[in-house]
Amino acid sequence: MPLLLPVAAGLALGAVMGLLGGGGGVLAVPILLALGLSLDAAATTSLVVVGVGAAAGLATHARGGRVDWVIGLMFGALGSAGAIAGSRLAFAVDDRVQLAGFVVLLALAAYGMLRGRSESSPEDDDKPLPDPNWAVVVLLASGVGLVTGFFGVGGGFIAVPALVLALRMPMRRASATALVVILVNVTVAFLAHGTEHVDGGLTAVVAVGTAVGAVLGAVLQPRIPSAALQRTFGVLLLVVAAYQTAQLVLA
Repeated sequence: MPLLLPVAAGLALGAVMGLLGGGGGVLAVPILLALGLSLDAAATTSLVVVGVGAAAGLATHARGGRVDWVIGLMFGALGSAGAIAGSRLAFAVDDRVQLAGFVVLLALAAYGMLRGRSESSPEDDDKPLPDPNWAVVVLLASGVGLVTGFFGVGGGFIAVPALVLALRMPMRRASATALVVILVNVTVAFLAHGTEHVDGGLTAVVAVGTAVGAVLGAVLQPRIPSAALQRTFGVLLLVVAAYQTAQLVLA
């Protein structure tokens, strides 16, 4: 396989993560499938790639002061049990059932992001959040962890809408904070999945590209209006949902 393809895939995945704080996982699985991996291998490999991208983007966002560490770590920690349960469940469920559930979640998340409107400014990123409903936080965090383990994704495509729509977090701050959630969840999910299905060489190449792309995306993010970021996130989810639907129908 030409080296350019996995490098380009990694750069694209990382740029999406750095800009939007999510979406890398939902893109990683179909891209890795297109690179020739099986569904189990793509799901496990995506955890490594997304984790590396999340760490690289997070470092850049943290220097810009856009990360809410308390919410991010709490969301990630509460989701850990769900990530383990989801990983175990993934190997017991038919692939078509997994893909169908994936499409439904993508569509729901896209609807929430496109229906809502973020009009926050960069100054809003420094404002304190209203006191969250902790019961809602627990349920959302557990659900994000379950999705991470079950579908082999970082959970950002669910975490970002949850932080924006349920906790009223500004889009830039939510996308940066979601990388904390992703990093915790993919680490736990990877430990549950194990290394049996990982292609070391391909994973390393894609991961390096993802790290570079994530840093570039995080650097560019403050220059883009938050409403545009939110709409882009919603459209991205719809595109991936359409692609996965086509895969499901044609399989």
